[in-house]
Amino acid sequence: MQRRHIQSHTALRGIAALLVVLYHLQFGADFRFSWEQSTPFFTKGYLWVDLFFILSGFVIAYSTQAETRHTFPWPEVKRFWRARFARIYPLHLFCLLLMAGIQTSILTLSSMAGKDYGDPDLWRGDSLLNFVEQLFLLNAWGLTGRIGWNIPSWSISAEAFAYLLFPALALFLARGGKYCVAAHLAGSAAFYAYVALTSGNLDIVKGLAIARCLAGFSLGMILYWQRSAFDHLSSGTLGLLQLIGLALISAPLIAGLNDVIAIPGFFLLVAATWPDRGALPRLLARPFFQWLGEISYSIYLTHVVLLGPWRLIVPPITERLHIGDAMARVILIGGGVPMILLASTLTFVFIEQPARAALNRKSAHSS
Repeated sequence: MQRRHIQSHTALRGIAALLVVLYHLQFGADFRFSWEQSTPFFTKGYLWVDLFFILSGFVIAYSTQAETRHTFPWPEVKRFWRARFARIYPLHLFCLLLMAGIQTSILTLSSMAGKDYGDPDLWRGDSLLNFVEQLFLLNAWGLTGRIGWNIPSWSISAEAFAYLLFPALALFLARGGKYCVAAHLAGSAAFYAYVALTSGNLDIVKGLAIARCLAGFSLGMILYWQRSAFDHLSSGTLGLLQLIGLALISAPLIAGLNDVIAIPGFFLLVAATWPDRGALPRLLARPFFQWLGEISYSIYLTHVVLLGPWRLIVPPITERLHIGDAMARVILIGGGVPMILLASTLTFVFIEQPARAALNRKSAHSS
């Protein structure tokens, strides 16, 4: 049965991806505007990845109708894994190879010009091992402990681990009822309680990175099982819950409180928007936000690849033109974001979609 497309969730993915871009634009900045520094909103942009994890758990359970699966035959498991591979790997591979080409070119050109650009250890030691690790989507599994190359792909690696477990997790929930839901919830709560009581910081990209992903992914699956509780609420009630969710998310992003406070906010936001009713979904249904959501995976994987050379291009130009720090920052952000959106649209149309369709066709023919 064809399931309804959830417009709100599509838009939320796009907004979250764009906010991750703005987070990475803070890295290495010698100058930042007062509105960038007045709150932790931009420096805590890593929290939007936790929204991705919750959305992913919900959407995958939703698209596979996981609550009906009291069996998950091996051929269906393989089809599920192939579909997820077709969804995430082609663009990941393209971006990693593109980054390798760009960074190698920067090193070569800087060496010829006698400049000190790029990482001289790019193809040596741990960096080379990390490249191989990332090539096989193992970079969140803690094998080398290094975070480099296309940094956002750590979360894709962590999600790949969640996809491997998904058939077993779905069966566990479908067969066990409320007790298994409680067990899932307890596992997620234990992780978040540990973070809340120790560092209070969810910027975890190695070590417990997979646990971070599974905690959010499990919450998304739990929410899917409990989604009917939100189906019959009025649009006004859903709108109120959406506002409460946004308020909880704002606690760490605006007030600098413990990161874990954002998690129930993300959970509530996903829950209250899934019926696509209320004040926020009306805004999220607009074409711009839907387009942003469609290209969100491309935004997420291409932006660090492109920001590296963009950061090298802008300073010499602004220095030569005697442009001040503020205007240079405007150029970096005002030029970088449209460039990433354009490039992401192109990779979505010419890389992501065709590769996914080709792999899915091949998988269907081989089944």
